Amino acid sequence: MHRYLRLEEVLRDLEVDREFIHVLEVEEIIHPKLSLEGETVLSAEDVERVRLARVLMQDLEVNLAGVEVVLHLREELLSLQRQFGEILEELVQELRKELSKR
Repeated sequence: MHRYLRLEEVLRDLEVDREFIHVLEVEEIIHPKLSLEGETVLSAEDVERVRLARVLMQDLEVNLAGVEVVLHLREELLSLQRQFGEILEELVQELRKELSKR
């Protein structure tokens, strides 16, 4: 199940402004949605992207293109990590099967 946070919470908690959110949305780094109540909400994943973008841009002075590259590489690494975990789990299961036959 996805967790969503209201835009107002994100703005307050991450200390960013609406313009920053708008830029990230225009660049398709985040994808805000409208809730049933008509409020703008962000997924937990988008909130994490906003947090990382803020750190990269404000603290480390990375430009927007660099932020896009870093976030893309991060997502690739997380995907590879998940795949590695799945492969490792399959190997463990196979090893257990082989050991139980003995």
